[in-house]
Amino acid sequence: MLKRLFNIEFGKLSDHSLDYIQGILQDTRTTTILSLKELSVEELDWQYKEGWNTIGALLSHIVGIETYFRVEFVEGRKLTDEENERWTPALDMGVHLPKLIIQQPVEDYIAQLTESREMMLAALTNLTHEDFTRRIDDYDEETGCNLAWVLYHMAEDEIYHRGQISMIRKLYKER
Repeated sequence: MLKRLFNIEFGKLSDHSLDYIQGILQDTRTTTILSLKELSVEELDWQYKEGWNTIGALLSHIVGIETYFRVEFVEGRKLTDEENERWTPALDMGVHLPKLIIQQPVEDYIAQLTESREMMLAALTNLTHEDFTRRIDDYDEETGCNLAWVLYHMAEDEIYHRGQISMIRKLYKER
């Protein structure tokens, strides 16, 4: 049974800051998955109004963002044409929302969330402190960013979308 851990273990990776971000990422994902209990396909695909995000679309977005960040910032490469085709709807949403309403059961989303996080955590195990803190020319023209911030931002984004999911669930139940 999936359960939140209330301690972050240190000493597993080459740098304690990497242990810390892994702990944050693990807890964020565990909490997201635990919040998805008993969602029906109808609830996953329900839109409050046309053009609004669905829970399923937001879950696809969380996986898409994590995939993009792993490929772009951890692996240091661009998405392939095939990866772009697969992930653009989840990354951009908006006009792509109809492609994300796919009658998929919650178990499939949970499997994707789990696999995506496992791939990210595995990729992080090979990093050094220098990889984690090196300047990346992105986000801010003047200062750039570093991988530590990118991963924090990824967790922040997931938590933000988890709040949206909670609101959509409440709207769905009140309809």
